[in-house]
Amino acid sequence: MTLIQRLVPVTGLAVFGLLLPASILQAQDLTETETALYEAAQSENGVTWYTSQLTTEQAEQVCALFSERYEGVGCFPVRANGSSTLQRVVQEIQAGAVQGDVVSTNGVSDFEEFKALGGLAQYRPENLSGMEPSLAALNDSDGYYFVSGTSPFGFVYNTEIVAPEDVPSSWNDLTDPRWRDQIAIAHPGFSGSAGQWAIAMDRLYGEAFFQGLAANDPQIGRSIADGYTLVTTGERSLTVTSLALGRDAMRDGKPVDLVVPEEGMFLPPSAAAVLADAPNPNSARLFAEFLASTEFSEWLASMGRNPLRTDVATPEGVPDLTEVNVLTVSVAESLENQQRVVEMFRDIFGI
Repeated sequence: MTLIQRLVPVTGLAVFGLLLPASILQAQDLTETETALYEAAQSENGVTWYTSQLTTEQAEQVCALFSERYEGVGCFPVRANGSSTLQRVVQEIQAGAVQGDVVSTNGVSDFEEFKALGGLAQYRPENLSGMEPSLAALNDSDGYYFVSGTSPFGFVYNTEIVAPEDVPSSWNDLTDPRWRDQIAIAHPGFSGSAGQWAIAMDRLYGEAFFQGLAANDPQIGRSIADGYTLVTTGERSLTVTSLALGRDAMRDGKPVDLVVPEEGMFLPPSAAAVLADAPNPNSARLFAEFLASTEFSEWLASMGRNPLRTDVATPEGVPDLTEVNVLTVSVAESLENQQRVVEMFRDIFGI
């Protein structure tokens, strides 16, 4: 539905065949906060969104939905892997030359670094009031960042290569020699979510897990999407990746299937924040409200992903976060262990 279709019926001037300017028309389903931000955003240049949270195509879809809801406010995604996004934002903050307005990554600990540099605006979206409580508990207590997505990890495997009886059931199965030259993973030094996963595996199985995995000579990419691509094309048999990506491939008719390991899905939350020196501060805050909105959670559900809000149902075939075992890494655990685990990984894998 376009903005014009959602407008409050115009009276008064409409009698004379005149229309009010779009900048002063209010949409029926906007909150008071959104309406005020939308009005102020009309004079800005749109929102530039630095993200590693989604693929380029998905980020473009989200921006298109945002600009449809808030007609006249542009949205420009800049997609990169987690480490590149982190580096870019840190450099812009330190140089006092911030070009982006909103940042979202799969490494929640990144936001503690941004916050320590004074790079984040303290803004808690009003729409967070509808967030699933288990996810709301992960929002920054000081209001500098909030959960903007979650993409549980498991195994995605190629059904034309892996026989049903050989499907792995445990995270530790990645160390089984039968998987030599068949696995694809992301490097925890480049992918924020892969870094969080590595911390969880270290907590479960210690350094021996990574030594066993390295002995199987996995293909190592910079993004979790790299392994997904290798498995869908048959270049590798099995990958550790977002289960949502696997469902995307299944809907597209690709020969893949999913496994939720018996220890539980790994749950890396994505987070988002408004940058303190955002060139378009009202557009930035409006986009933050959108990421916490019902409409965004409905889009997540339509993509086979877990919604963030209680007023949007988990789609059929997607494990409900309140009903299955999940593995998580707290911000404190991440800050304490991330550098150590990345260095251990580099030592063991030689990259």
